[in-house]
Amino acid sequence: MRVLLVSLNNELLPEPAFPLGLAIIAGSLAGTGHGYKLVDLCFTPPERLFAMAQEYNPDVIGLSLRNVDNVAYPDTLTYIPYYQEVVAGLRKSTTCPIILGGPGYSLFPKELLEVLDCEYGVRGSGEKLFPELLCAIHAHDKPPDSQGIYSLIDGVGRCGTVKSEVIQSRPDHSQFDIPAYNQAGGMVNVQTKRGCAFTCIYCSYPVLEGRVPVTRPIPEVVDELRLHAEQGVEEVYFVDSLFNHPVAYAKDLCRALIAANLPLKWTCYAAPYLFDQEIADLFAASGCLGVEFGTDCLSEPMLKSMGKVFSVKDVQDASDHCRKAGLAFCHALLLGGPGETWDTVQETVDNATATEPTAVIFMTGLRIIPNTKLYDISLNEGVVTPETNMLEPQFYLSKALTDLTQNVNKLSRIHKTWIFPGHSIRCSVHLADYLRKRGARGPLWLHMAKKNL
Repeated sequence: MRVLLVSLNNELLPEPAFPLGLAIIAGSLAGTGHGYKLVDLCFTPPERLFAMAQEYNPDVIGLSLRNVDNVAYPDTLTYIPYYQEVVAGLRKSTTCPIILGGPGYSLFPKELLEVLDCEYGVRGSGEKLFPELLCAIHAHDKPPDSQGIYSLIDGVGRCGTVKSEVIQSRPDHSQFDIPAYNQAGGMVNVQTKRGCAFTCIYCSYPVLEGRVPVTRPIPEVVDELRLHAEQGVEEVYFVDSLFNHPVAYAKDLCRALIAANLPLKWTCYAAPYLFDQEIADLFAASGCLGVEFGTDCLSEPMLKSMGKVFSVKDVQDASDHCRKAGLAFCHALLLGGPGETWDTVQETVDNATATEPTAVIFMTGLRIIPNTKLYDISLNEGVVTPETNMLEPQFYLSKALTDLTQNVNKLSRIHKTWIFPGHSIRCSVHLADYLRKRGARGPLWLHMAKKNL
């Protein structure tokens, strides 16, 4: 079968995210007998996609949806109308069935199948299910009876009953424009594990990947990194929900990177929990440029409210360890959760400032995702109802946080290296272009100490 794979993401802020999931799907087709072409709409206009679809005449189209919106409040942007336009354009170019997938789709599998009016969807890890579904379509059989496969029947999305196992195939990057990502400040993404055992009330990772971390063999990860280095890649981003957990695995991987001596630099997202001096030193020695901590808040009552397992002291210690190791670090804050007041916000601001971070990413409002604890809290408090359309961006913001814009603007004038994405402060295409033209690579927060921002 001829398969057309499409990455729909065209968001360039804060940097273009390489579509690793679609690269893994492409890799899963090796040896199946199916041929494929790939289009990445981050650097290709939709009109070119439509022309290619007409020319290639695929038997199946696979669309990867990274997000349904920008998860930022109050400057919120939904991507659904854009997705509808792309699907409509493809329908004019070809009559083949369309399969939806990706993390954005997996959070709303039934709803998106109906809204976009597509035939099939693959929820969660797709490297096993996608080839199975292709075989069924080719044989004109019913889709596999799997909990991860959705079908549109009489306009209603329905799924199977048997949960599928999770495996990992080697990504195929051959049809991606890697230099374009490097030029735009993006990085090649690498995944070392799936699953997250932490209990943050809002987080979608356990919904997408499960709560039991499943790690890849370290030699396999190093081989993938070595291949990237041989192809001229200089920086990679580890897309794990938390790179430093399980701790022993993260330390062993860093030791393997040191032994491999690859000419690569890397960044990651990590938890400020069990982050000791040894792991900070290993990060630095293995090529880490900086760590973005999923801190969320630095007020003890709010840490408990948000379901965090660490304390303010844990965050302070992790920050100290980074500083001693010479690592840049950033705190990603998420303000406005249940019980938040301006007093707890000020406590977070004071404690974050005291850690002397390279930068802070300051988000306000929590995107409410179904099947999370925050969703249950929001139902109980009447923020949403069972009938609320969750595809439309819904946010939880503590009612105590009045005059939000005014107070955020005041904070931004005081803290010059802090980024406020939901308020478009130090987070814009103009600023990104300014920094990229001056040689900035990797996450933009690494460069916030530059003057005149």
